[in-house]
Amino acid sequence: MSIKDEAQAAHANLLAKTDPEALERINHFAFDELQNDVDLPDRTKMLSTLAYLLGCQGLDEYKIMLPVALDNSVSPVGAKEVLYQAPDYLGLSRVLPFFKATNDILTARGIKLPLAG
Repeated sequence: MSIKDEAQAAHANLLAKTDPEALERINHFAFDELQNDVDLPDRTKMLSTLAYLLGCQGLDEYKIMLPVALDNSVSPVGAKEVLYQAPDYLGLSRVLPFFKATNDILTARGIKLPLAG
């Protein structure tokens, strides 16, 4: 499954029944228009997505997109590296909820913590 398909499916689980029109707009902008304008490798796109979600405090969206990133070329170590850099720029209090979300997602996937590396 492509990044686009997986991300759209994750959002559809939340919005398809209650907000189909919003889902259509989100899919068009985020997964067609925006992605077609950005000429970067998929891994770089996914790492930047995780970073900007940290920056804008988009925890709910981060919880949707981290599994997509992990399924599409971002290693657990890569995801944690983005997270480890964030307190320097955002402050620990803003980043702590993302540590919990990341650790919950990784352990639910059977990934042992702490990570090596």
